[in-house]
Amino acid sequence: MKVSGIHVRSIGLYHATQWMSPDEARAAGLCDDEFPEGDLKGVQIAPGIPPVDMAVAAAREAIGRAGVAPAGIDLLVHAPCFWNGPEEWSPAGYLLRELGCPDGSGQVLDQGCNGMLAALEMAAGWLTLRGGDATALLTTATMVDGSPTIDRWRSAGYGIAIGDGAGAIVLGRRPGLAEISAVNSTTVPEMEQFHRGALPLIEPTPPLRPKVDVLARARENAALGAQNGLELQRLQIQAYQKAMARTLDDVGIGPEDLAKVLFAHVGGAQTDAIVMQQLGLPLAKSTWDHGRSIGHVGASDHVYDLEHLITSGELSEGDRLLLVCGTAGFHITSLVLTVGDLSPYERYQRDT
Repeated sequence: MKVSGIHVRSIGLYHATQWMSPDEARAAGLCDDEFPEGDLKGVQIAPGIPPVDMAVAAAREAIGRAGVAPAGIDLLVHAPCFWNGPEEWSPAGYLLRELGCPDGSGQVLDQGCNGMLAALEMAAGWLTLRGGDATALLTTATMVDGSPTIDRWRSAGYGIAIGDGAGAIVLGRRPGLAEISAVNSTTVPEMEQFHRGALPLIEPTPPLRPKVDVLARARENAALGAQNGLELQRLQIQAYQKAMARTLDDVGIGPEDLAKVLFAHVGGAQTDAIVMQQLGLPLAKSTWDHGRSIGHVGASDHVYDLEHLITSGELSEGDRLLLVCGTAGFHITSLVLTVGDLSPYERYQRDT
């Protein structure tokens, strides 16, 4: 789907205050040898900080950078990753109140680590229909420190550790960091059970929140005999290929025209096999090397990468970026950003 006139005006982040390496985690008995040598360096940790408060901090930074009054936010889309607050409660309402946005529409989008890219697609459509000088704020947050259901070092699968943090994007029609050139999504329903395993679809009595273990659920799914693992892998890679190719075709460019590819912060082998090999690009063209120093921060990964590319001076006006992600469902979103004038954003440089 080709997009025109919808811009990423600014971004904001929550930077956790603590960090832990796999070696430190192993010494503390938190993990074994799930992380290949030379891959993950460590994860950022924010103990005791509610995820929605991290999202508030990231949103305040994004709003301030965009020069937008909180009252000027017309739409808020919050994409929670893991637990973001009590059941039957609205994190969107909390965010709008804390930010001082009196009239914005608040929505919650449950797409896991694909949440921010899905929110970008949803908000781009909303802004196109709304017209005028409307502004959307997109937020997401992940915090698993001390979680009874999420194991930072094991829950997400081999070679993936979950970091704590939050990201925010201000989207609108006024030029900013980049313009959305195209966005596409797809779902592979045949893979739905991969992340469910043998878990029941009726709420158990007494209430139960089982530990999240992606590999265990995959093994349960395989034991049921309904799907072949190699076939699921083929379907996944094929879906990524189609989504990325469709988005590049919409813009009229090829993989060789991309400055960088932003993917979820998973292992280097996964990034290479799932995305980079399908594009015919080397791993060095991805942001994997940056992501392996902060961990998989849910749907915030692409926002962390975007700020890193800006502050490191790796981007120039006109550069094309491909952002792609996938999550349970199996939902995949890919979009191309065309970098705008970055000169007003020298203040993105941090002292830390």
